[in-house]
Amino acid sequence: MESTDLVTGATGYSGAYVSERLMNDGRSVRTLTRDPGAVSGPIEAFAYRFDDPDQMREAFDGVDTFYNTYWVRFGRGSFTHDDAVANSIALVDAAARAGVRRIVHVSIMNPSVDSQYTYHRGKALVEQAVQASGMQYAIVRPSALFGGSDILLNNVAWLLRRLHVFAVPGDGNYPIRPTHVEDLADLMVALGASSDPVIRNAGGPETFAFGDLVRMIRDAIGVRALVMNVPKSVSLPMIRIVNCITRDVTLHREELDALMDGLASCDGEAAGHRHLSDFLADGTDDFGRHYASEISRNFETVSRQRHSRSVPLTSRA
Repeated sequence: MESTDLVTGATGYSGAYVSERLMNDGRSVRTLTRDPGAVSGPIEAFAYRFDDPDQMREAFDGVDTFYNTYWVRFGRGSFTHDDAVANSIALVDAAARAGVRRIVHVSIMNPSVDSQYTYHRGKALVEQAVQASGMQYAIVRPSALFGGSDILLNNVAWLLRRLHVFAVPGDGNYPIRPTHVEDLADLMVALGASSDPVIRNAGGPETFAFGDLVRMIRDAIGVRALVMNVPKSVSLPMIRIVNCITRDVTLHREELDALMDGLASCDGEAAGHRHLSDFLADGTDDFGRHYASEISRNFETVSRQRHSRSVPLTSRA
């Protein structure tokens, strides 16, 4: 019999790569999403129903493996990371009650229940729920993703194409270890086929100082923007100006603080073999040509989803 897996956001960013690999392996794929009507092809779509856990559990009936990418980069309006934690735990509980064999869950580098950052603290709380669910589990911990329709590094390139000066907060020496989205998907599918409990970092094969990374992107796309270090207190008003221009959150204050604290890097084996340096060298004509809006991608349809208590979704990581 054909095995069935469920991928949150199966037509989103990382979820689309996971779904593609599963279907290529002959597996049937379901998804939970904000807008089931927008899902076409062989993927069976269900709506998030955080207001009705019993109905949402039906999406998991007969599912073997649950690939969970649900999360939000930042809160917006009344929606906070606490809501994202509650929704994530509801998903884990629904899967466990439906008898799902295994969950492969996307967390973040350096989570901690004692973290001062709501993102990292929230991810740690969800990890605890995953481990206590009774399902077999694998937890992967990436940070910044690249490749495909990524947001963060694409928007660094977009800013470099448009600004005469790119301001790097602080000394720029804080590390970042980006992961190619296809390496993450390959790792997740491989772990889904296992039965062992796994918690592992999922950084890429290269680690950069953030300032060096910005300069490498600048050189790869062939622009002349001056990359200069400025105090964080100077960079914050500049980020707010960019946010106003883009009507988006290019970089949240908490994300910046965590980045400067070194939380976007980790130890351990690389998630895969795809190098950011090769990605940039192989052709960057389109990289950063268009701005990628986090709000447009993950929040604009929320007002049309009144049946769900809170439904923002990102396939991030």
